Amino acid sequence: MIYHGVRRTPSSSIYRLGLALFDLQQPEKCLIRGNSWIFAPEADYERHGDVQDVVFPCGYTVASDGDTINLYYGAADSSIALAYGSIRNLLTWLDANGHSEQAHDRRLRK
Repeated sequence: MIYHGVRRTPSSSIYRLGLALFDLQQPEKCLIRGNSWIFAPEADYERHGDVQDVVFPCGYTVASDGDTINLYYGAADSSIALAYGSIRNLLTWLDANGHSEQAHDRRLRK
């Protein structure tokens, strides 16, 4: 799942994209979630517009190769843009930069 979240700063808020993987059989169960953001406002059209420093996912398609993801996203509440990447690379990044929600819950209970 590609989702957006907000970080509040003293001067404004920044909307960025995160990545999480859920169980296919139990979709309420998060298997792993990224420790950091995978996509943040950088380009001028993402940083300046109706609302500054905003990117948020609007939808995606997967190419016929089964690996290329085309991510349509909103930018600064003023435009729609397209980013593309590799699903395999996203999963590899998540393995290297993610944490298990279950492990996190166990640490909180201790």
